[in-house]
Amino acid sequence: MDQTIDIEARMISFLETQDHVRPLDGHVDQPINVKMADYLFFHGRAVTELKTLKIDPKEKILSQAKPAMDSGDFPLIFGDYDLEAAIKAMPDGQATMNRIFAKATTVVEGICRQARDQIASSKKHLGLDPETPGILLVLNEAIESIPVAQLVDRFSFWLEGGIEKRSDRFSQIDFVVLIQTTYRVKAQQGQTVPAFIIYNECNSHRHHLIERDVHAFLKSWAHSQGHRYATAHNVQSLKFEPNQPTPPLPQTTQEYVEHRYRQNRYLQELTEEEFIQYGCKVTGQMTSIVLIGGPKPSDETAMLFMTRFGEFLEECRLRSFDLKKVTSRMRIR
Repeated sequence: MDQTIDIEARMISFLETQDHVRPLDGHVDQPINVKMADYLFFHGRAVTELKTLKIDPKEKILSQAKPAMDSGDFPLIFGDYDLEAAIKAMPDGQATMNRIFAKATTVVEGICRQARDQIASSKKHLGLDPETPGILLVLNEAIESIPVAQLVDRFSFWLEGGIEKRSDRFSQIDFVVLIQTTYRVKAQQGQTVPAFIIYNECNSHRHHLIERDVHAFLKSWAHSQGHRYATAHNVQSLKFEPNQPTPPLPQTTQEYVEHRYRQNRYLQELTEEEFIQYGCKVTGQMTSIVLIGGPKPSDETAMLFMTRFGEFLEECRLRSFDLKKVTSRMRIR
């Protein structure tokens, strides 16, 4: 499958090969004021609306995060860092990130609202049983700034009725099927790109009507894309990482030190207190190299000190550790 073609075009082409799929919107007679869903799935047993996420709200996230980033509590981190992890390290950081992601993902509510109306209108116009399940099929190869778990949580939040907990608000949607390419399952052999089936518990009484068909659909889709198919019920046990190309080989000494350290993160198991103490030690060693008028270590020892300090900084970046915790400790010594 040509991965240079966007995921929406690939999905539409795939659906054209499926005998159980019947296109609706633009393919059946409908009054101007009738909003139709895109497809009937499973030989008319499910009404399906296809939506594609096309805009990454990165700038909106950065704008919402700016007050936290300007705060004195925001960690001092060397190099690139994970914004979510950095803010989570702040007091009340998890709540702050939840608010930021909520404001950055308002599109999710809009998508659910549109799909709800289109599914309901289609069932009425076609004279289908009101209990016919509805599927919101969401494709994402654009949103990289929101971790996939957060995106799944937002869809779950709205299926549960949002802040008001009105469980019937999106009762026309039985399943949200989220297929995305921006993240992959971490530490799995080969590339495993996850797809999520998000259940609307308001309609648990009719999930059994098409649940197996939904899994069969995803399996066929995966095979059409050259992917293997597997299911996991304990999603919390999975870890995800950005689905990005393998980075180029290190070119500079610093890049080499960082790359080598990532292969063996020997500092990873240190507690925060142990890590602070280690940071004070290696920072002090670096000071001996640059301090004017003080005794200088040998070239070999200086290289060792610089390597240790570089590895320390890389671990700081990987764990979004606040360097101020080290510098403040050193000032009071």
